[in-house]
Amino acid sequence: MAQSIEPNIADLANGWLKSHKLNYKLEQESLNAEIDKALSDYFTKNGGTGANRPDAKILLQDKNLNFYPILIEYKGYKNSLIKLDANHQVENKTNKNEPHFKNINSFAVNGAVHYANALLHHTSYTDIIAIGMTGYKDES
Repeated sequence: MAQSIEPNIADLANGWLKSHKLNYKLEQESLNAEIDKALSDYFTKNGGTGANRPDAKILLQDKNLNFYPILIEYKGYKNSLIKLDANHQVENKTNKNEPHFKNINSFAVNGAVHYANALLHHTSYTDIIAIGMTGYKDES
């Protein structure tokens, strides 16, 4: 299997965030206590306990003073952007309605949606933006 270029993807995307003067936080930095607690309390991408850590996160406020958490997950492999089910929905549940940990772990959008679900379940935020980004080097 090809080597992940996730650090390169993170560097590229974080550079874009910086160039737009967005106050983003990296995975171990705090966004706010409510979001930090939700990410800590929700089951992890492997099904265990501990911290969920999006690669980057932002809390934007619009002109109406509404806040929007943005959770970003990076991957560095070809074909690791998103895994959809037969209904073209993000496939984060198995046929038994249990968490599909392989998809949550392996695909950028699926991981970001997992983090967004943590906020939906454990915070007062109702509008959350989940972003997945991936890339790869074409050896040819």
